[in-house]
Amino acid sequence: MRVVAGKYRGKNLASPKDDRVRPTTTRIKETLFNVLQGYSRDAVVLDLFAGSGALGIECISRGAKEVVFVDNSKDSIELVRKNLQGIEGNFKVVNSDFSGALRNAYVTGKKYDMIFVDPPYASGLGELALGMIFDFDLLEKDGVVVFEHGAEKTYELSDARYKQRTKKMGTVVAEFITHKSVALMAGSYDPFTKGHEAVLDEALCNFDEVWVACLVNPDKKYTFNAKQRLAIVECVCAQKKGAKAIYSDKYAVEVAKDVGASSLVRGIRGDEDKAYENEMAKFNREHGFETVFIEPSVFSDLSSTKAREQIAKGDYTSVPACCVPLMTSKEFASLE
Repeated sequence: MRVVAGKYRGKNLASPKDDRVRPTTTRIKETLFNVLQGYSRDAVVLDLFAGSGALGIECISRGAKEVVFVDNSKDSIELVRKNLQGIEGNFKVVNSDFSGALRNAYVTGKKYDMIFVDPPYASGLGELALGMIFDFDLLEKDGVVVFEHGAEKTYELSDARYKQRTKKMGTVVAEFITHKSVALMAGSYDPFTKGHEAVLDEALCNFDEVWVACLVNPDKKYTFNAKQRLAIVECVCAQKKGAKAIYSDKYAVEVAKDVGASSLVRGIRGDEDKAYENEMAKFNREHGFETVFIEPSVFSDLSSTKAREQIAKGDYTSVPACCVPLMTSKEFASLE
């Protein structure tokens, strides 16, 4: 085994003598880090089931800020220390089982940019470790978990906050698990128009998940009541992968926190909107959320006010086509 790239490129690494320890081969490691390009530099890394330490050492060579090696085998810990000889960097070698290391990270508030989970195949330990990582929220927002397992089995991610990418490498499979990118698109939507739909469509091109929040302002008089406005939003979201509807009487930043969003999406209709929205963006940033402005290429001049005027005349061309049967039904009129 050797280091593939970076400061210590070509450095030979000792392999375990015990067949029970399965080191990541140079070829597989090269494939892994081709996928992980850009993650290593300045990263805080956790190498669980470290074995020879090959994965964590590769991160050090590629500019990682800090690496923690964890293994419950004393022989493996000695091997990691041997392979670290001659290597400079901020690293720590811990003789502990994975659960103890993860609990300690949780208690101390530690989070990681990269977490490698490479347990003995078919042991079930990897799935247990992943469960703790997700439950303890140990992965940074832009981080990645790499879980290696044998090709004879599959792994289905069950936590809806994350997404996975699977890479098969002969008899080895790697799961690359990252946070979903989630945004909130909030408004009164009285009603939701084709202009709003255009903003939503563009947002869905940039985020894995977009929550459309139908909010209430007690000082505002609405043409459509809360249930009607939500029904329209739900109708639209049902047609679009990644779109979800929610109703709330909270502030947008509070709803964003509730749904796990990192950004708020705002549709704008020119310079007049920008001046107001820039102030709102400042407020959002103070509360930990970035604002993404979208000026749609179609229906950019369509407002809810104009839509209401058209609907009052029996003209529903300003709302998404999927909503017309709903809005003209007796059931919709009876929603209260």
